[in-house]
Amino acid sequence: MTELWMGFALLIVIALGFLAIPYIATLRGGSLVRENTNIDIYKGQLADLESDKHAQKIGPEEYESLSQEIKRNLLIDTEKHASATDHDGGRWIVGVMALILVVSSILLYNKLGAENELAIAGLLKKSAGEGYSKEDAQSLLERLMVQSEKTPEDVEVWYLIGRLNFDFGKYDDAVIGFSNVIQHLPDDSGKDQGVALAQLAQAQFFANDRKLDKATESLLLQALEINPRDNTSLGLLGVASYDREDYLNAVRYWTRLLGLMPPNNPNSAAIMGGLEKAKSQLTKAELATFKAELKANIKTSIEVTVDIDDAIKAILPKNADLFVLAKADQGPPMPLAVQRLNVSNWPVTVTLDDSMAMMETLRMSGFESVIITARISKNGVGNAKPGDLEGVSGVISTKANKVELLISKELK
Repeated sequence: MTELWMGFALLIVIALGFLAIPYIATLRGGSLVRENTNIDIYKGQLADLESDKHAQKIGPEEYESLSQEIKRNLLIDTEKHASATDHDGGRWIVGVMALILVVSSILLYNKLGAENELAIAGLLKKSAGEGYSKEDAQSLLERLMVQSEKTPEDVEVWYLIGRLNFDFGKYDDAVIGFSNVIQHLPDDSGKDQGVALAQLAQAQFFANDRKLDKATESLLLQALEINPRDNTSLGLLGVASYDREDYLNAVRYWTRLLGLMPPNNPNSAAIMGGLEKAKSQLTKAELATFKAELKANIKTSIEVTVDIDDAIKAILPKNADLFVLAKADQGPPMPLAVQRLNVSNWPVTVTLDDSMAMMETLRMSGFESVIITARISKNGVGNAKPGDLEGVSGVISTKANKVELLISKELK
């Protein structure tokens, strides 16, 4: 921002220079014209005096006295105009012009310029690091509200307004923000539409004193239809089912949710507690139905045992984030099943099955063969990075029940 205003001041100085040049030139030119006119008048008076002398209308002494008086008057008049020019010179007008230019430029810039956008960008950048305060967040929200008036169709602005208001506990205002996101999103926005629906439903849930009405539940079902793995929708639909004593659906939603969450997620314990409560309320018939659904939904299951090569145990993290994933041998690069664990004792055994599919249409059972990878991530990220430790199976059939993997190399 400092560089912006320094550049702004420099441009104003340059503009003032261009404005002042013609005015100063006009003042100087007018002074010269007036001075030359006065000289011509006094020359004429001296010529008339000379004629009177030759015609003997005046004597030598009178001629000498009158000519000296004409010369004195010319000198006095010239000095008077020079003093007036030096005293006024139009300088005060240039000063007024400078003030008007500066004030009007700043007002116009604040009205039409990008100062607000630059300030928003700066606060967003600051929010990603240390030193971001509640006051910064409040300032960001205020500037976003101003920006929403300038660009009312900007969905990113409205989304940030919704999130900030939600974080501040202003749930009604959050509803307004997310409603505007949905209103201005294009029809083909797909995943973004699902995120916005889930966020709006969550804001409405808290705005209604943590009660899920039919309208809010409808939003969650729409979001889940767009993205079957949406954590917010699965969690809140589980809450809604539990509150109306529909324990079977509560178990269904929360079981799906837990399958998507890493074990070290701080919310896992709360979800697990709710799930166990809901299960305890199931009748024998409902419990049998749930188990049958789980079995029917899993057509392929592979038990994977992962161990560490002695050669790399020295560089093994004490608490390792282990990712075990299966990819199609011939197919898309997206994993068909993923498990994440925090491991301190080896070997460890995990199960990969159809219930872990990232997309309903991409399950292990839909492919004849897969490649299984076990990777220890040193930064907690699933994508392979230099320094990660890894072991990869050969191509195995999806009909295989068990496979053993040895993590034996460090990625470079």
